[in-house]
Amino acid sequence: MIKDNLVGTTETGEIAFDLKAFDNLHRANIIITKRLTDQLIVKLVENKEKIILHLTCTGWGGTAVEPLVPTAQKTRAQLDKLIAAGFPLRQVVLRIDPIILTEEGIRRLNDVLDLFEDSGITRYRVSYLDMYRHAKERFTEAGIALPHDTFHAPYKTRKHVTDQLAAEAMRVGYELELCGEPSLPSTPCVSQKDIDILGLTGEITLEGSARQRDSCRCPANKRQILTKRPGRCGNKCLYCYWKGD
Repeated sequence: MIKDNLVGTTETGEIAFDLKAFDNLHRANIIITKRLTDQLIVKLVENKEKIILHLTCTGWGGTAVEPLVPTAQKTRAQLDKLIAAGFPLRQVVLRIDPIILTEEGIRRLNDVLDLFEDSGITRYRVSYLDMYRHAKERFTEAGIALPHDTFHAPYKTRKHVTDQLAAEAMRVGYELELCGEPSLPSTPCVSQKDIDILGLTGEITLEGSARQRDSCRCPANKRQILTKRPGRCGNKCLYCYWKGD
């Protein structure tokens, strides 16, 4: 019998709005969510042996930037509920994605770091805001000043904040991972570490390159498991890379 060598991901949308995706799980899956609902918690616990959870919390939940995303405090409370229900903490990654490099954005980043410092999570994953043209239009329509005019934030700014995060990681004791950041060392969303944590070392082999963008390091054998058509989800984040409503 041929073994499943694919790794499921949910990076094209929000799985909390598409729980049917759990019918498409592979032996290993990276589940990314900003919305850790009670219903999602049930599904995650039922399938815990197959899942690495990327729990996204930027600190902007409930603001004009992420109008329908739960607040950071709500997300932290739901994490505690998830762990109490039996999901392994070592399979949880705190994903601060994206970081908005403004004075307010750094304040919210620090608030998230403080909020999760005693959570027990040992992997933190970050990226910085990319300003798509349609995202710029949304920011302007909402009356919010653009963080930067270029697509990527300036390298020196990204490098400075990354260095500060790395120092904080050493102090607190977590591993810092960057996601697809040009000119900075990045770790793929689907990595060998995830395979090892799930106990699938030697059983799943990461192959080739997904070639999604130049700075992406993900393998070719990852597969989207969401059943809904890709597009802007019900979280309605201003910075979403999907066009439309």
